[in-house]
Amino acid sequence: MKFKTRSGYMLIGWLLSSLVAFAQNQTDFQVWPGVSLELDLPKKWLVTVQYRSRFIDNATYYKGSYLFGAVEYEFNKHVKAITNYRLALVDEGVYHRYFLGVAAKAKVGDFTLMVRPAIQYQSQRFTGDDEIRTDTDTYFRPRFTVKYKLNKKWDVYTYSEPFFAITNKGTKIDNIQSSIGLKYEYLKNQRLNPYFIWQPDYSHKKYQLTNYIAGLDMEFSLKPFKYFKKKKKAADKKSAPKPHPQGQWPPN
Repeated sequence: MKFKTRSGYMLIGWLLSSLVAFAQNQTDFQVWPGVSLELDLPKKWLVTVQYRSRFIDNATYYKGSYLFGAVEYEFNKHVKAITNYRLALVDEGVYHRYFLGVAAKAKVGDFTLMVRPAIQYQSQRFTGDDEIRTDTDTYFRPRFTVKYKLNKKWDVYTYSEPFFAITNKGTKIDNIQSSIGLKYEYLKNQRLNPYFIWQPDYSHKKYQLTNYIAGLDMEFSLKPFKYFKKKKKAADKKSAPKPHPQGQWPPN
């Protein structure tokens, strides 16, 4: 009888601990739609502007807007420098994020392998904070990417990127972002980028949160200086004097 009673208590304890563990592991499904414009400039410079919104709490609540501006410089076909700024206007307040990194890539057949270490600095002011305090965070973000070219219009890619929070007490993993996505060029210089992100978040002390994110970006590319150069060439050709039908006149 005592054995059965003890077993019953053990079973109840196991069920309660399982429920507590389940409650501590929370999940959220989010949707991130966005649109971007990429400007391919002369001398290996690239500028990108992007807008993105986020819907959280199982895609039922609008969190806010995210505005990005990025500048890239390509040293050669293997190495480039990247810097960007993000302004987040969200329900919690206003976030400013600054990002600086270097990307190195290599092609192996139809595969492109890339590694991109970067440093991120972020400051935020929270809504309702009368003291106007500013919190700051610094992260080290190494991203590892593999891209495969299916054909002229389709690319598939995957990446994994841990976020290491840098604090006075040391460095710890804040979250890990892993993604798989497609790039489809449906028209020249116009692409669709559907993707899925799996992101376990370890920054919460009392529970672990895992975000599942479905996103869709509309991407546009332009070479503005190439367009103006073509127009200038056409104008110069139109205004150029026509040669005399009998050659140069008067003759030398």
